[in-house]
Amino acid sequence: MNAMTKGEREDLIRLIKQREKVAKTAAEQRSAAMLAEFEQQVSAVHAFNTNEVWRAAVEVAQQAAKEAMEKVAAEADKLGIPKEFQPQLGFSWARRGENEYQGRRAELRRVAKAEIDALEKVARVQIEQASVQAQTEVIAHGLSSTAAIEFLRSMPGIDTMMPALDITAIQAKLADRARQSRGYGGPHLIE
Repeated sequence: MNAMTKGEREDLIRLIKQREKVAKTAAEQRSAAMLAEFEQQVSAVHAFNTNEVWRAAVEVAQQAAKEAMEKVAAEADKLGIPKEFQPQLGFSWARRGENEYQGRRAELRRVAKAEIDALEKVARVQIEQASVQAQTEVIAHGLSSTAAIEFLRSMPGIDTMMPALDITAIQAKLADRARQSRGYGGPHLIE
């Protein structure tokens, strides 16, 4: 198999960068679509008469509320409370559940937007990593000197630059900070 020519490598690099750009635009578009889907869900209206089980439950609840209101009104009359000041009892159907309340919808939107933004950021990093990996492979096929190949191999990865956390080391740092905040390193004795 023949090695890639310089022109082929340059063409491939341009194509890879263009694909990266398109993928990032697609990620932005997907975020917008996800937010629109969420808005449809949070704005959905569920009328009780669109479901037989709901309709039956509402009829039972309305009848119970009517009977309870009659008892409240009878007691209020017996106590001499004028009609305009009598307590009221009723039944209502929340068509959106807790999402019917503006504050709750705003909170849900905020959380959904944050979640979508986080997903997009992860996607963008993955797109960039794939692009760099592809560009690296294309360029590596054009390297001929041992020095260039070794240099490419020696470039550190993110895991090297940001190693995993060690709980023991973190505990030791906290202990050091605690000792430093107390002064010379030991507990203070009160005499």
